[in-house]
Amino acid sequence: MTAPRKRARRKPVTKQPAYVMAEVPDDTFGAATDPLPPKSPEAPPLTTDERFEYLLNNPDLYAAARSLPGPSRVGRPAQHPPVVYLIFLCAISLFGSARATACHLQRPLWWDLVRMSVRTHMGDAVADALLPVGPTRGQWNYYFHAKLKPAFAEVRDISRDLWIQQALDHGMLSETGTRVSRSYPERHQVIHADATVACPPSSQRHRETVNEVTGEIRSHRVDPDASNTVEGGGTRVYGNKFLSAAVRLGNIPHSRVILGIESIRHKSATRDPHRDDEGTAFVKLARYVLGRAPGLRAITYDTALRGSHRAPLIADGLVVFTTQHGGLAPESLQRFEDGPCRHDLYVAEGRVCKRLITDDGTTHYTPLPVEELERRESKRTRFYHRLTIPCRVKDHTLRIRVDETPEDREIDPSTKRQRFNRTEHLRQIPPDTHAGRRLKGFRQDSESQHSRFDQSYPHKRVPAYGADAALLIYIGLRLAEQLRRPSQDHPRARRLSQ
Repeated sequence: MTAPRKRARRKPVTKQPAYVMAEVPDDTFGAATDPLPPKSPEAPPLTTDERFEYLLNNPDLYAAARSLPGPSRVGRPAQHPPVVYLIFLCAISLFGSARATACHLQRPLWWDLVRMSVRTHMGDAVADALLPVGPTRGQWNYYFHAKLKPAFAEVRDISRDLWIQQALDHGMLSETGTRVSRSYPERHQVIHADATVACPPSSQRHRETVNEVTGEIRSHRVDPDASNTVEGGGTRVYGNKFLSAAVRLGNIPHSRVILGIESIRHKSATRDPHRDDEGTAFVKLARYVLGRAPGLRAITYDTALRGSHRAPLIADGLVVFTTQHGGLAPESLQRFEDGPCRHDLYVAEGRVCKRLITDDGTTHYTPLPVEELERRESKRTRFYHRLTIPCRVKDHTLRIRVDETPEDREIDPSTKRQRFNRTEHLRQIPPDTHAGRRLKGFRQDSESQHSRFDQSYPHKRVPAYGADAALLIYIGLRLAEQLRRPSQDHPRARRLSQ
């Protein structure tokens, strides 16, 4: 009996648009021939002992330790102060697991470094009270489950505030002395963010499985919060989903500063009502950062950020860049009339176009050149495209809002939907431009930090069950990474060292 043949997967058929798009003109967003910024210099590698020393000398580590629960009269007495367990949490990402971390901290080679750093940052009394060796795995497991997990929200919030302040100390998210175009913000004024799915220690979905041949029943440990989700490209992944946002200096290795990490919902709202979806969680985080760093100018994200998410951020005065979501058909915008001239304006592929229909019925969209991305302050910040309409009679100039208007939010009685989702169809910076490709390149840094997260643990599995526990592991990784100071040759770094 031959084995059944596997059915080959068919490649998805990409539907071609039923229209013709003319070439993108050269305008305020650049020309097609403009070179993209050069790649940043390669970051020098750091050994494990260097990273451990950087972690121990991070002043933010000891500030974050103040939010951890101290000794209690109830339960097992703590053998070590909270800062030691926070160091243990961060070191898991350096050594790969809690078991390996406990083994390292049992050795004087590593534990003496901890004692010296605690003496430097917390005084002789705290250092002299430390035990001769570090926590065992059992001591860590008890503190992690009994003390640290219930306080995960406090650890998350204090870490976020410390990271934002660290970015400000580096000169990021700040105004510059020179006038910078809204279309070309400086690298340290742009937040890049993305979400990733972290795999739990076990891929089991069922607590018990039965062997159909022997009838043996086997018990398994299952992550209570993990589930299947679809990543970009249609790949199905099992795990917990996390959002992170960061900023960095241009052309300075090891200058990335994480601004916030959040656990987000990847199930239905009824199954997981306590977490926000990806877009809502990011809007809250971006507004929180903007309230403490008014020098923030732009945000770059992927297609998970839709028009309903971009609208409030644009109203706050930010430039929000994402690539164009597939499947958006051109939308009618308005008819421009000036004397004998009539021009039908449509929105196609993220920008305003003039529509023409040829004799054979083919629809052509010609992108209109944008002279400037204008910004006007009010209760809700307004953004405009100042356009030029080429015409045989004369060239026309007009301004088109690229933020959500009150008329857009009205409900159409016939369709029961919003009249026009402007921020979904019309972009402040169109994707297929030099300025758009530049911002898209900034977002790739998020892929690097997610890759670092996955590769820090054996088999790319986070050594913790549950979304809150995995979030603490992620925060520990970022606390260990955050002390990678910019190069001392950079003027902002020199100011920081002074």
